[in-house]
Amino acid sequence: MSNFDDDEDDDHFEAALRDPEPWNLADQLLTAFPDAAGLRRLAARLDEERNAARDMVEPLLESPERFAAAAVEQDPRFRTAGVVDVLNESARSLRDRQPQFALAVASSAVTLAEALAAVRELPSQLPLGRAHMERAAALYVIGRYREAEEALQSAAAAYRDEPHASDWDFAQLAMVRANIYVETGRLDEAREEAQFAAPVFDAFGDRRYFLAARVIEGHVLFMRRDYRGAAEVLDSVAVAAESAGDRLYVGRALQSAGNCYIELGEHERAAGHFAEALACWKQLGLEVERVRTEWSLGVLHKAAGDYEGAIRRIDAARGEFESLGIVNDAALTRLELAEVLLLADRPAEVPVLLENVVVSFTSEGVMHNARLALAYLREAAETGALEPRVIRHVRTYLEELPTHPTLAFMPLS
Repeated sequence: MSNFDDDEDDDHFEAALRDPEPWNLADQLLTAFPDAAGLRRLAARLDEERNAARDMVEPLLESPERFAAAAVEQDPRFRTAGVVDVLNESARSLRDRQPQFALAVASSAVTLAEALAAVRELPSQLPLGRAHMERAAALYVIGRYREAEEALQSAAAAYRDEPHASDWDFAQLAMVRANIYVETGRLDEAREEAQFAAPVFDAFGDRRYFLAARVIEGHVLFMRRDYRGAAEVLDSVAVAAESAGDRLYVGRALQSAGNCYIELGEHERAAGHFAEALACWKQLGLEVERVRTEWSLGVLHKAAGDYEGAIRRIDAARGEFESLGIVNDAALTRLELAEVLLLADRPAEVPVLLENVVVSFTSEGVMHNARLALAYLREAAETGALEPRVIRHVRTYLEELPTHPTLAFMPLS
């Protein structure tokens, strides 16, 4: 039985019709897809090719070695838009668990899509644009930010030549850019990209990416040292994501909020957030996210004065970053570990640890500056002048270097 009588139902229906929001959304969707019939034909063709492609591609994704041995880029059987589409999907699913493998898969998708486009056998630029986007996202996870931005430029160029590209496609590019800008300290640009993307995702009903834009807002506040404001935003995202059943963004929001609570000195609250985040990563099988939370737990132990606990956590994270091929995070954890070893009065272990610090930047000028900073650090270790503040100085410099590639390294006075 209805809770309203017929007159009340009519009133509610008329009120809904007077609400401009549904009509605005319909206009946006029609604008995004002006050629609906063409889009349906394209989707039907891609579905047919995709089904055939899965049978060929999925067995190769059992391991990076098997995928590499197949040499799909050289095999004419794999030159279909369906294969490109399946590779794009696969790169997306691999990104957080096996980022190096995701990069290899996305790079193959780019090569195949470009080969098809060169002979006019690619029915749309969408698979090419999405291949560049997946490659950019994998590069972002690994920490190769400049290469990621170049891949985003290629994706945007492909979308600009494609009438079926929607605002949603461009909003996805904006989200990868925003994350890169947060990591490299370009906070105003990060906020602009997130503010462009959020209403687009909201209009398309894409709750996950709408939440992702809010997480970026929290990250910007964190970088501006408004830790309380950032924690409030991120905790609200975690609640919204939990209501939506989105464990990925529950974990991401809690992980980031936990870092805020370390800075605020609320260590028990931080520990609770990290424990919940770890449960999310284990449930979802996301290794990169899990390792980052383990690193944060090590930082929490350091902040609480538990140096032995910090050493165990940070050293484990270092080893896992190295096995995953996430070079710059591995370097930063080595430096953080060296700092904690000095605080724990274990200086004998530090020189060997610092000998193996490796960083990777695509710009030769940036690499030159990074090598100068590391040479200064190793010299300090060899001469007995190594202190926690020296290591912290170099680590901070390396963290900021992608943002300020011309920034010269200055030794501590």
